[in-house]
Amino acid sequence: MDLRSVFDCMISVSELGRGQASKVIQAVEDQGTPYIVIKNNKPQAVIVSVNEYVELLKAKDMLNSLQPPVGRELYNSLPVHNSSSPGPGYTRQKSGSLTADEISIFLNEEND
Repeated sequence: MDLRSVFDCMISVSELGRGQASKVIQAVEDQGTPYIVIKNNKPQAVIVSVNEYVELLKAKDMLNSLQPPVGRELYNSLPVHNSSSPGPGYTRQKSGSLTADEISIFLNEEND
């Protein structure tokens, strides 16, 4: 992908708020091209089609299944940063994403 294509697929939060969201979503659906959402001149999010999102979740699950248990143990042993206690630590992000199965169930319910 060349640099011009990357810039063509970037949109600011303010542009989305000015009525461009429908256009971007339609382009994502029609062309399958993801859009990068920019806020304060920094990439903040990516808009992808539901099918692409499901494929990414499947790939992530497959990669996670290949991880050796030692890697998981190491991850779980990392110190978690507590905002009430000073000092270094790792802040775990709570995964709020749906699994591929949950998305499939949701899509099947809408099609019924």
